[in-house]
Amino acid sequence: MSTDGSLELPPGEAGHDDVPGPGAHHVTAVPAVAASVGDAVPGVGVGGPAEDDHAAEHGVPGAGVGGPAEDDHAAEHGVPALDDGVGPAGAHAVASAPNATARRSRAMRLTKDLDLLRGLAADVTGEGLGVVRLATQIGRDKSQVSRSLRALVETGLVERDPVTGRYHLGLELYALAASTAQRRLLSVAPDVLRHLAGQLDETVHLCTLHGIDVLTLRSESPPARATAWGAWEGETAPAHATSAGRVLLAGLSPAALRDRYSAAELAGTAPRSRVQSADDLAAVLAEVHTAGTSVVREEHEEGAIGVSAPVYDFRGERVAAINVSGERRLVEPRLDEVVTSLAAGATRLSRLLGARTTSDGDLPRRPT
Repeated sequence: MSTDGSLELPPGEAGHDDVPGPGAHHVTAVPAVAASVGDAVPGVGVGGPAEDDHAAEHGVPGAGVGGPAEDDHAAEHGVPALDDGVGPAGAHAVASAPNATARRSRAMRLTKDLDLLRGLAADVTGEGLGVVRLATQIGRDKSQVSRSLRALVETGLVERDPVTGRYHLGLELYALAASTAQRRLLSVAPDVLRHLAGQLDETVHLCTLHGIDVLTLRSESPPARATAWGAWEGETAPAHATSAGRVLLAGLSPAALRDRYSAAELAGTAPRSRVQSADDLAAVLAEVHTAGTSVVREEHEEGAIGVSAPVYDFRGERVAAINVSGERRLVEPRLDEVVTSLAAGATRLSRLLGARTTSDGDLPRRPT
């Protein structure tokens, strides 16, 4: 907004965007956020366009009740026009009508701001969107979109690249989402785990990294029976020696792995494990990258087999693993079925956490 009150579009916003439209086949999740100063909504009652635009821009319904237009409309339909609010009935009507209108206006602005955030979240290019492209994508007027984006930038929910003029989701939005990510994971995971447990007739676990260990957050057993390994909620195991741990370690950068492990923490920690050195760990994680899942046979416990698939969040980060650990003699003969089912379940849970998908419904692999 310039000093004389006129609207100024950032460079590149008044003309054509050069950012190709994102693919239509993906699923994203944007957490609920507080309503920001949003689009202008026509005011109620009398008052010219300038006053109504100003009022709507600041979240206040337009001034005036009982102006000429409303009195004429009321008389035309046989309803007495409101007076100045004298008397109980008049006072109640004058007080409640603006309140209801204000609530509707706030709800409308919040809905429109969420549309903007969803539009930005749908940008699979990672390059951001300009005003024209975003307005076209969500079917809104570009001047309204520009005004709303400016307000969202002030809150930190949206960021604008000063060079390209394009907009991205802001760090504040990611911080809000991250603060609720664990609760969201624990809220939506049980149904997925129960479905898999019934389908595979095996206990299914939800695991996360905890230092150099893998921690089981939740276990769901099939209704008919529990496997010999049962439920491991709250239990930890060496990450490098388990399928769930390897799936999660594969999401870390080489630098993060070096920070997490020293040679002493690999050698001898799990004597049965193939991984006894940094080179061993690099080799097994390369296998996980290629396969997308992990299978570990008797490296942590004699007679056991572990199968795991990664779970991603809305940022594309690996935040958990879905795991089946059972008797090798029972699981091995149907290993392909177990791997396929776990991968499908992990994809489903990832979508519930807002992970983006490709046009064929698969989760895109990110280089790590």
